[in-house]
Amino acid sequence: MLNVAYNVVLYRFISSANLDGSIVNLVAAVDIAEGSVVSVNSSGLAILATASTIPVGVARHSRKAGTTVAVEGNCIIENKGTSLALTPGTAVFAGAAGIVAGTGTNKVGVALTANKIKISL
Repeated sequence: MLNVAYNVVLYRFISSANLDGSIVNLVAAVDIAEGSVVSVNSSGLAILATASTIPVGVARHSRKAGTTVAVEGNCIIENKGTSLALTPGTAVFAGAAGIVAGTGTNKVGVALTANKIKISL
């Protein structure tokens, strides 16, 4: 795993249901940490999702800008940093800088525990 600077919330990619080629490989426009929610910019490059961008999936591994990142749309991620304090069973949304949040406009999945999220895009 590459060391990528990423605020205080750190995620870990746990599992994927799709091993059939449904993973999208994109060139990263910025450094992207493992487990970050990813969107695509107008140039077709992977960026960290925000509340105002459309999420396409989650980064399977940390990647530096200019390298290829594998993006998975159906998986489970776990927050390994500051607790998100999510309520299990509630909707989870794309937040700022590739993180997830308990409120928002672009739903990315559902909370399984306070810090584990089932991503379904």
